[in-house]
Amino acid sequence: MKHWFGNALRGACMGAADVIPGVSGGTVALILGIYPRLVGAVGSVGPAMLRRIRRRSFRSLVKEGFRDPGRLGDTSDGVMGGHVLLLASVVAGMVPAIAVGAQTLPPLLSGHPEQMRGLFLGLVAASVTVPARQIRRLSVRRWMLAAGAAGAAVWFVGLPEPLTRHAGGIVTLEFGEPVAGEVRLTPRNLTLTAPGEGGRPDIEYGPRTSLTVPAGAAKVEVEVVARMAGGAANLPPGSIRRWKGPAELSSALQPSALTGGRDPSLAYVFLGGALAISAMVLPGISGSFVLLLLGLYHFVIHSLALALRHGDSGAAVVVVTMLGAMAAGLLTFSRILKHLFAKWRGATLAVLVGLMIGSLRKLWPFVDHAADGRAVMTLPGAGDSEVVTVGLMFCAGVAAVLLLDAIGRRHVPAGETGRDGT
Repeated sequence: MKHWFGNALRGACMGAADVIPGVSGGTVALILGIYPRLVGAVGSVGPAMLRRIRRRSFRSLVKEGFRDPGRLGDTSDGVMGGHVLLLASVVAGMVPAIAVGAQTLPPLLSGHPEQMRGLFLGLVAASVTVPARQIRRLSVRRWMLAAGAAGAAVWFVGLPEPLTRHAGGIVTLEFGEPVAGEVRLTPRNLTLTAPGEGGRPDIEYGPRTSLTVPAGAAKVEVEVVARMAGGAANLPPGSIRRWKGPAELSSALQPSALTGGRDPSLAYVFLGGALAISAMVLPGISGSFVLLLLGLYHFVIHSLALALRHGDSGAAVVVVTMLGAMAAGLLTFSRILKHLFAKWRGATLAVLVGLMIGSLRKLWPFVDHAADGRAVMTLPGAGDSEVVTVGLMFCAGVAAVLLLDAIGRRHVPAGETGRDGT
């Protein structure tokens, strides 16, 4: 039982990671030493597993294996029973972690973006060593595969988030007193909030592009855009009542309605869910980031909160559609990945290493935004007070990986890592 409880904790870590754009649950599975087993278990889901589950003798074997994994043995039923128990324990930890993480992590990402990115940068950077040391033979071909995957990931994570379904409008910001020096407002450091009514989730807005407020200015007009797609962000005048930014604001005047938000179709949600779960399986490629690029991340998080807190039927349909898409995508892509590991383990690991290295671009803490919304990496200014806290969070991320890796290696069954193939 202790063994499977440990897998549930691993699943919880993966679920929390999957909520964060830029961090992959597959990366956490690699760190914790269950990635190849998990891919194999998911890849085994199908008619054969369902037929076995219907047999009383197989269910009895699974119950015995839950109490003592050694009783499963190495027969076909024993292997399949191990897959069932691994999946059940990981899902038992992952589902509540996603539900809780969807409520708690987005506010942290919004309120402390640089520090949180510093933490995730440390986590992913240190995690690269996990699949890298499993590659027993380095060759020119594998170096080329890793370099190609890294280049593709750098390009992919640099794409701007589409805003075609996001509501927007003009808001006038008034400062408590004229600003002493230039103030840079970016989509990340300025948050304008429309509080939800009746306990419903708040809706956040930010500048469409970065802009500089000149020294001596007492107010500035800002074109804002909702951080989530959908019609829920179409709000009447005066809806924005809270704000947080790099300069002290006395008010945020919203004289006109915020309009233009459109709900994505359920077909689009299904496609996004299938693509996102396929990415979640890969270390280095965040499924949440895929949803972000498709303009679905905040919409799905908002729908999940409405379904859980208020039993909203429309939001529940969105959540069920997403879950169905994730199940279909997971069962399809895991079989492909299982085949790749079986035939070309070394080459597959090289590609995973490249994907993880390339994904680091998305996690760089200091960014600005171009006119098209694309994030541009920058260096922190001299004397920037956030450098110290970001550095500390980076070190905390590295330390967490070293600790989790040590725990994962201690509990990986003998022969788990194996030799890489061709």
